[in-house]
Amino acid sequence: MPRIAADVTWLVGRTPLVELARMSPPGSRIVGKLDSYCPSGSNKDRAAVAMIRHAERAGFLRPGATIVECSSGDLGIALATIGRRLGYRVVLTMPENVGSQRRNMLLALGAEVVTTPLAEGMRGAMVRAEAMAKQTPGAICLQAFTNRANAKVHAETTAREIWEDTDGQVALVVVPVGTGGTAAGCLAFFRDLEVPVAGVQPANSAVLTGGRPGVHDIPGIGAGFVPEILVVSELSHVVDVTDHEAADAARALARHESLLVGPASGAVVHAARQLAVLPDYVGKIVVAVLPDSGVHFFDHAILQVRA
Repeated sequence: MPRIAADVTWLVGRTPLVELARMSPPGSRIVGKLDSYCPSGSNKDRAAVAMIRHAERAGFLRPGATIVECSSGDLGIALATIGRRLGYRVVLTMPENVGSQRRNMLLALGAEVVTTPLAEGMRGAMVRAEAMAKQTPGAICLQAFTNRANAKVHAETTAREIWEDTDGQVALVVVPVGTGGTAAGCLAFFRDLEVPVAGVQPANSAVLTGGRPGVHDIPGIGAGFVPEILVVSELSHVVDVTDHEAADAARALARHESLLVGPASGAVVHAARQLAVLPDYVGKIVVAVLPDSGVHFFDHAILQVRA
């Protein structure tokens, strides 16, 4: 029987797990979930499909309408990929320091890019997106940081896939915290199964643990505020990762595991390595959700390797 996807949206999810044997400390077992295998190259495809479909069912999003969203990372690429394929105009707001490669990628996918002052951070981009949505007839702002469909899809897909593909043997799940959807969804699914979920944040913007927002260089995590859809106290651990640690782990994944990933994935693996040696997890399966692809970051410091 032919196995042919109807369109690119059918390819979202069901991403593989892979042993990270060379990255696992002695006596520990870290397994990576390769969400870079989603069509746009990140786990944000899951949220994009879920939020758009939810808006359609609710009657908020009409055929050919406009989706406006703030994103300086993979969510924007996912919305451009999924939204354009489903026939919507996609407008993305983001701080002005976004690299030219990422901007060109979005333009190639058919999205429109609007930049906001760097000093205003992601909050400034969010305010601009909301204002543009109100000014554009029929437009909506999906608001990933507050959209419950974002968390729900990760409970129904990401977390369930981890549980099924490990035959229920997972002892800890380590996730990036950006919009909060992956963390919130995994927490919801694993709560009754008593599997702890750990979150990862930039050390320079440790807001999940009461710190002040700050500038960091780990795209995809650390928006500078606590996402509304996430209850931080439910996380078993919150691990701070520096820009340098994230970059080093990403480079090590490329060299030792032949996995070309982005900064957020590097941060998650660094955190997983810290947690996997704790007594509760030694010798057990620790799943690290790797949300991004290095293909999106050829102009980022992690891939600026000297010959």
